Amino acid sequence: MPLLARPASGIVAACMNTRFPAERLLLGPGPSPVPARVLRALGAPTLGHLDPQYVAIMDEVCERLREVFRTRNALTFPVSGTGMAGMECLATNLLEPGDEAIVGVNGVFGGRMKDVMERCGATVL
Repeated sequence: MPLLARPASGIVAACMNTRFPAERLLLGPGPSPVPARVLRALGAPTLGHLDPQYVAIMDEVCERLREVFRTRNALTFPVSGTGMAGMECLATNLLEPGDEAIVGVNGVFGGRMKDVMERCGATVL
């Protein structure tokens, strides 16, 4: 009998018959385990960006970001994006033409970061 045609048995059958997969400890680079409180938050109703409750939440988040970064800059706000977007945001806001920057290039992301910093006018070491 081909491997895929065999009926599932034991724990495999139990997992396949359930609507949700069994909880697992994920230790790789991704995907990562998601805490139960985050999963509950994902199940909450969606708020529009003009909703007063959304505005209040955003104000609180911005205030906490100012505390974390020890700034009083009223234009401090979160940006939704990938890790690379965050790294590019950092480089474009901190580097000026002629600055020196050290980038460890040991793969795709390091190569991208080197390119970003060079486009910002930095001399990459």
